Parts: sequence; C-alpha cells; structure tokens
Amino acid sequence: MLSLDAIDTLIAGGGLRAPALRLVRGGSAIPQSSYTSAQTTAGIRVRDVIDSDAVLRAFSSGATIVLQGLHRFMPSVRRFCAGLERSFGHPVQANAYLTPAGGAQGLGVHHDTHDVFVLQLFGAKRWRLYATETEYPVASFPSSRRHPEPGEPVAIHDLLAGDCLYLPRGVPHDAKSGDTSALHLTLGVRSPTWLDVMRRVFARAHESAELRAPLPVAYAADPAALEAATLRMLARAAAWLATRDPAEIARHEITRSVAPPVDRLGRLTRLAHAGSIMPGTLLERIGPSWTLGIECGQVTLSAPRSSVRLRFPARVAPALRSFLDVSPFCAEHLYEFLDPPGALVLVRRLHREGFVRRADVG
Repeated sequence: MLSLDAIDTLIAGGGLRAPALRLVRGGSAIPQSSYTSAQTTAGIRVRDVIDSDAVLRAFSSGATIVLQGLHRFMPSVRRFCAGLERSFGHPVQANAYLTPAGGAQGLGVHHDTHDVFVLQLFGAKRWRLYATETEYPVASFPSSRRHPEPGEPVAIHDLLAGDCLYLPRGVPHDAKSGDTSALHLTLGVRSPTWLDVMRRVFARAHESAELRAPLPVAYAADPAALEAATLRMLARAAAWLATRDPAEIARHEITRSVAPPVDRLGRLTRLAHAGSIMPGTLLERIGPSWTLGIECGQVTLSAPRSSVRLRFPARVAPALRSFLDVSPFCAEHLYEFLDPPGALVLVRRLHREGFVRRADVG
C-alpha cells in the first residue's frame, strides 16, 4: 500500500506542495519556508513547492517527514481508506510519518480528536500511551491537545513492521524511532458526533419566531431580568426541539453518511472510450446507496456525500428504478422501458458519470 520507494518518488518528483508535506522535530513544526521553494509553471509563480533536497537534509538531521492527506492523492491509500469507510460507515483519512533512526521524535505528547489506527510499515517505533484526561474530546474541547506534563506512561508498545495499534480518541501518546528509520501510516476515523447532529438540528431553529426575537432593550443593565428571560427561552428552545421528527433527523444523517462515491478514477478513460459500451455490455452499480427523487417534473439520481446529481426526463424513471433493482444489467434489459437508442444513451451516461462500471473488467 505504501513503501519507502513510493514516498521517495513523491518527494523527488517535484510535484508536491505544502501542506501535503510538512516537517516536525521534537514536538515542534519546522518553518515551511525552510523546505519550500518557488517555481514558475505556465507563467504562474507558486512559492510553496516542496524542495526535495531541503527535506532530505532535514530528515538527515532528525526531522520527521509528514505526508498529509494521502487518501486524496495516493491511489493505493485511497482504495484502502475507501474499504475501511465501507466497513465503518465513517470517513477515514490517512497521514504517513517517516522518522529517522536514533530515537527521533516528531510530535510531542498529544491526543487526537478522532479514533486512530497506526499501521507500522517499516522499521520499529516505540509508542507511549498516557492516562486519558477527557472522554471523547472534540476539536474545540478541551482547548489544547498537547500534554506538556503527561505523567508516567500507562502502556508502552513496540511496533514492528506489520503491527497495528488502535488509539481511541483522546488517548495522549507519543512515539520514537529505534535503531532504524521508521515509517507508519496513521488512519484517522473521523466519526460524526451527537454534537454535530445537534448543530445541524439547531441550524433550523430560525423556523421559530420566538427564537428569532431580539434580546430586550438595554439587557446588559438588568442581569436578573436577562437571566429570567434566558430561562424562558431555554424552555421554549427545548419545546421547539421536542417537536422535531427523529425519523426525519435520522434520514438526514443517513444521507450524509459515507457511501461508495461515484467512480472518479478512470473517468477520463471512460470519456475517451464512451463508444465501447454496447447494447449487450454488462454493467454493475458502484455502491448500493443511490437514490431517486422527483424535482420540478424531472427525476434525479444522486448519492450520499456526493455533489454528483444527474437529472433525466420523468419518462426515464422506470428504467432507473430497474437499474437500482438489478445488477449487473445492460442496455438491452431496459428495452421494456426505453427504445434501444434511448436505453444505450442512458447506460452510456451512467457509465461516463461513474455510477456504473463494466462487469467484465476486473
């Protein structure tokens, strides 16, 4: 999934820009200006290009190389994270940390505000875990993720290549390399919280005229009156909240949940070879969570957490329902709903937009 050679190619290739790569040493970030340079491409000057020579010099002097957001631009990592997302139902991100030998340490003692899986890919690293101070921390609470005086470790784990360590959200930890350089991949499971749900629910509180009302005139001059008014408004807010439909809230959250996205990878190839889809070409859906809707007399096909939304004439709805019920399928299966040219146009568009892929291709 991720090797030293792959990282070497990324750094040496000259295409990386900050903050996709950053450097840390001894718990502190190294100034970006010390390992970036300016380049001109197509007449445009950019100043945050990663300087591979500067990165290697820093690594040789004890700096840890951090590759951030690998799930966005490393295909093998992206596929791995997508598989985890299908299992967990929560978004997954990936960062890689390459630490030089000799007990080097990148980050200081800190906790994460999401669950973490550490995959040791190369070398060895000693992980020290400390007592959890806050259950289920979030980005805004507590105010600091750093633990300058964490006390004695409650657990020590020596990870070797192939080992996996699970760190629940909020567990303070740090890590140091051993006699060799060490590479690990950190997988962050960014689970939505009930706080997130409540924020989205209260985002519609403007529907209540009472909650839209202004505070009393000169409210700061009479704290007791403001306290009494606040008590009344809290009661009214609770009453408004009690009128919310839990089924509707649940449906809204489900539509936000992680679902297999449209197949962006290979989309250019599909566009270039659109004519390869013939009436008998077998196609299969990508993911189970597509939904049909009716908007302004048109039928729409969409996916959770995706901006892609296809619109069709209403007469196409029966064919799309068949597409959602049967997989694999081909244009010929839709002849009872559409004429042959129309069925072929439909399946080619679904293929072009990444909703389906050829079933006869691995």
